[in-house]
Amino acid sequence: LVVRSFVNTGRSIEDLNVRLKQLFGSTQEGAKAFEVMNNFASRVPFSLEQIQEASGNLAVVAGDSERLAKILEITGNVAAVTGIDFRTAGEQRSFAGGISAADIFREKGVRDMLGFKAGATVTAEETVKAFQKVFGKGGKFGNATDELATTFTGTLSMLGDKLFNFKRGVAGAGFFDELKKEFKSLNQFIEENAD
Repeated sequence: LVVRSFVNTGRSIEDLNVRLKQLFGSTQEGAKAFEVMNNFASRVPFSLEQIQEASGNLAVVAGDSERLAKILEITGNVAAVTGIDFRTAGEQRSFAGGISAADIFREKGVRDMLGFKAGATVTAEETVKAFQKVFGKGGKFGNATDELATTFTGTLSMLGDKLFNFKRGVAGAGFFDELKKEFKSLNQFIEENAD
């Protein structure tokens, strides 16, 4: 079980790095984005796993690792205030399609928190500005994630992320690469001896 846990961590990191490389256009920018997500996860009540599940949608909107950090912060505050999980908050298309594109945000009252009237036509750009003003640093709900991080749930999440980083360190110290090499050899052996 322990070995499987380390292998699964190595797999998820490798898969995420490939996704981030593709989404951010380069290995270097993808690596920066991963570090941004990892640093964010280490201080908030959301697991890196939840954050990486939402990473595809958030990366498309962010474009670079610096903007990703701001969007993660806003998404975390929205999730903390509304009580929805981070992945669901990240999957809402409000940054790309405006507040009217985010059904769950409407149901949870986010539209009203942003100051938009029901039925009003709001552009994606106006929506992004409103999110930054209300859920960003200095906004009315700008500290919601930080406050939630001080709860028991937040503490457990941060402990889980520290364990994840330990497993990541072990998997990255040659263990996972060697295991991958062995499985590639096994795959080749089976292929060559299939008959």
